[in-house]
Amino acid sequence: MRYRIASILAPEGADTAGTKTIDITDTKPMSRITIQMKGMNSTSVPTAHPAKMISKIELVDGSNVLFSLSGVEAQALNYYERGRMPDGLMSYVNDTYCGACFELNFGRYLHDEMFAFDPTKFSNPQLKITHNKASGGCAPDAGILSVFAHCFDEQEVKPIGFMMSKEQFSYTLTASAKQQIDLACDMPYRFLFIKSLASGYAPYTQFNKIKLSENNDQRVIINDEATSDLVKLLQDLPNIVESILCYDLDGEETIYCSPSYLEHVVGLGMNAADTALFADQGYGGTFDATGTANQLSTFVVRGQLPHGTLAIPFGKKDIPEDWYDVSKVGTLKLTLTAGAGAGTIEIFSQQKRLY
Repeated sequence: MRYRIASILAPEGADTAGTKTIDITDTKPMSRITIQMKGMNSTSVPTAHPAKMISKIELVDGSNVLFSLSGVEAQALNYYERGRMPDGLMSYVNDTYCGACFELNFGRYLHDEMFAFDPTKFSNPQLKITHNKASGGCAPDAGILSVFAHCFDEQEVKPIGFMMSKEQFSYTLTASAKQQIDLACDMPYRFLFIKSLASGYAPYTQFNKIKLSENNDQRVIINDEATSDLVKLLQDLPNIVESILCYDLDGEETIYCSPSYLEHVVGLGMNAADTALFADQGYGGTFDATGTANQLSTFVVRGQLPHGTLAIPFGKKDIPEDWYDVSKVGTLKLTLTAGAGAGTIEIFSQQKRLY
């Protein structure tokens, strides 16, 4: 058998918020690690997207950080890597599980023999997952956490490196203000991501203009372009499509979804007592839905920019020679001009890291 799926953490209770630390003891190279978090909803009133149950995912070797993203950042990255969101349970119904999956993809695709995580290259690799089941879904009162790895098995592979994904900077948005960020210049970039999510706000009202330049503007990669233009120029992936189950809609409720831009929502009542059902077409990862009775209903949401995240790609994502080699760049600066939104802005990246 050339490949196998290993259980790094068998499903276990995650009722108490905390950080789960898991030693990586398997010595076979890993193409992907998948984390699954489920929460048992205690009401039918949504409080947050299920991905919020995981606030941080880290893969470390002592002080050496190999992966470090929040749950929503990881899901946004997964979409741009694979062209679809990772599997989840978008249920906002009492006494049912909501859930979210998060992938640590170390290669360009599953079972990439050139790029994979090789535990033997490190002294004491550990996976750290910070979780709180009450932070997503409908105030869950019980949680389950599990972790799996897609490993190479009865074959010898010698990966030359892996995809390293990290948050580089975050800050509180100030309306219309400019923020300059010094980006790492140590390893080639496959992707650079800008994320900002606030209910009811389009991405361009969060970060309104984007500039990326080298060596004090000696070379300008993106010249203070409007986000409203870039969201059209840089989108070549299929729209996100997800189904969401709801129940408590006899009054207007805010529903959380993964798309944050060009959200199109269609609802269907699943009981004859629900004679009317409607929803607005929202921004910022939410929409407002209303029904005429407390009955089960389902919504199909279609849109772009997962969790308020815009990806800046650097060439063909499966061709390493295309990626942005910053080895000869002295300084790399990202300048963002905020819109009239609210909340925070996060900058994260995926880089090629060689052994």
